[in-house]
Amino acid sequence: MGGPGVGRNRPFLKKGIRQVEFLRIEEWEKRGRIVHGFGKRGEAGDKVSKKDWWGHSLQERGELFPLVALRQVHGDRVVVFAGGSQQPGDLWLQEGDALISCLPGYALSVFTADCLPVLLFDPVQQAVGIVHAGWRGTAKAISFKAVEKMREVFRCKGENILVAMGPCIGPCCLEVDGPVQEAFSVTRLPWGQIASPRGRGKWSLDLYQANTWLLKEAGVTEANIQRVDYCTYCCPDTFYSYRAGGKTRGRQLNFLALSKRA
Repeated sequence: MGGPGVGRNRPFLKKGIRQVEFLRIEEWEKRGRIVHGFGKRGEAGDKVSKKDWWGHSLQERGELFPLVALRQVHGDRVVVFAGGSQQPGDLWLQEGDALISCLPGYALSVFTADCLPVLLFDPVQQAVGIVHAGWRGTAKAISFKAVEKMREVFRCKGENILVAMGPCIGPCCLEVDGPVQEAFSVTRLPWGQIASPRGRGKWSLDLYQANTWLLKEAGVTEANIQRVDYCTYCCPDTFYSYRAGGKTRGRQLNFLALSKRA
């Protein structure tokens, strides 16, 4: 069920722990400066909390990338990682659901188990961003705000930004009710385009379509948006799913980094 351009799964070492496998976008793999991956279900995911991952590094192409992540709260706060006195471990204490940076050598990361991971890369300004977009963050326009922050801080242009969306719960399985519809009405997302009725006050919500709409509103070209088309609920042997797993604590690690090497 993977979408076009999905690269082969390859082992990705987490320092001091064990192997974790990731899905890649083939077109992005050809770009020497960008390093990325959408995590799969693994031994570490259900036994190691996010705090325990802290301070560790991912290894790719002989280069170590310290993990940079936030305390995810299903909100719309976008945090800039600039390095210097700001250490990767410091951000664990900060609430937020999107990270942006132009600093090479660090892996911007989000953890998901049904929510949508969104990777942003501007090859012109050499800036990157990563977004944790569940339905709450999507209703608050988190993807739109991440692009706007990249424009504000790094002078990025929407039409230059490349986007990769990872596995999440699909509209086949994401059933929502009236309060969710009401939350989306605040941001004025076109409910008829991102959800379809199931009857009895229920809808099927499409996180891919909703975030695509937000990104296009921010100036991103639809042709620059790619997706790894898996439903986490439908593939419990491959991915953790909060809904399918009975509110499982397991999480996929998704990341994006700029290499220090040209």
